[in-house]
Amino acid sequence: MAQILIDHREQADTLINCLTQQHGISVESRQLKFGDYHIYPDTVVERKTTRDFCLSIIDGRLFNQAFRLAQLDENPLIIIEGEHFLDHDIDIKLSAVRGALISLAQTYRIPVLRTHNETDTAWHLAQLYVQRERIGKNRGVLTGYNPQRLDTKKQRLLCTLPGIGTKMAKTLLEEFDSVSNVINASRDELLKVPGMGDKTIDRMQQVVREQPETYGI
Repeated sequence: MAQILIDHREQADTLINCLTQQHGISVESRQLKFGDYHIYPDTVVERKTTRDFCLSIIDGRLFNQAFRLAQLDENPLIIIEGEHFLDHDIDIKLSAVRGALISLAQTYRIPVLRTHNETDTAWHLAQLYVQRERIGKNRGVLTGYNPQRLDTKKQRLLCTLPGIGTKMAKTLLEEFDSVSNVINASRDELLKVPGMGDKTIDRMQQVVREQPETYGI
């Protein structure tokens, strides 16, 4: 089995060469459902250049991706590659970039790593693999299972959807049991939930019904 799987749409020849030649990591290109890299056994990495990160804030796909990554049973992580955010011909304020980084860390609980270039990214991916090997192939985060914490995570994730507050998130989970069931519920099913109206459903489904392949996640 390859140690790192790479999405077949990923264009990063220097990065891949560094992984194989400098770090001795075997790689395999295939179509991944989520992320750009899968580090055996349980880490999903989304890689963005600083330019793409800024563009994804502007067109809204960043938080669509973050929402889907946050639902994974595996451990998601985002790598942002590049020296500066504002050296591109993109109309975005630094405060918007900082706010997005805070949202990823606080709201979605997704770690973000910064790298200088493809060579530096390759080093980080290699170290991520080495660390997972050292911790143990079947070991997840270094905490015990806590049902209450899991329920809180599910509620927090639903609260990232437009128009969904803490009370409604709890109600939706009581009705549909899981985040996946909520986002896959039909309009008629959602309308049966007290407090859910057409406008809220439209805004929510605008986020959750985007196709992952559109954005390469």
